[in-house]
Amino acid sequence: MKKLIACCAFLLSFMTQATVVKVELDKSHYQVGDNISAQLKILDYTAGVSVFQLDLRYLLAGLNLESVSFSGALNNGFQDYWHTGDVLSLLEFNTDLSVDLAALQSAEFVVATLKFKALLAGSFSLDLLSADLGDLDGNTITPVELQGAGFNVAGATVPAPATALLLLPALLMLVRRRA
Repeated sequence: MKKLIACCAFLLSFMTQATVVKVELDKSHYQVGDNISAQLKILDYTAGVSVFQLDLRYLLAGLNLESVSFSGALNNGFQDYWHTGDVLSLLEFNTDLSVDLAALQSAEFVVATLKFKALLAGSFSLDLLSADLGDLDGNTITPVELQGAGFNVAGATVPAPATALLLLPALLMLVRRRA
């Protein structure tokens, strides 16, 4: 029995935890016209990411992309982004040594911040479709778990008029009829 437990513990020690790429929002509820801030983060990898390409899908009719800012976690290497239909692709790579990049990157770090403006009311999501991560040696970082984010946008609030103001014309008409 002890040999079985030791063997299981030995095998479990070789299992790797997936690197996580996630979208993290500043809030989960917005109003039409609000600014939405979404951070793209990489978690659970500390050996130095030197390249990433992420594909993110969102509803173009409901959200307007205002800006993309890369964080500098890859020491401000080559950075670019582009749209293909409703998919936003981001790319950054750097040729610094992996140890230098690892010093800039903790177990959780932001690679980019996206700013959107809410155009329509409804339920929306920022879905990560793919994430390609690599190191300076040309190795692909696997496995990668993708975590998108969902949120709600409420329509513009219309203030309800005071009940007394609604009844005022009717009261004035009653007074006028009696006079």
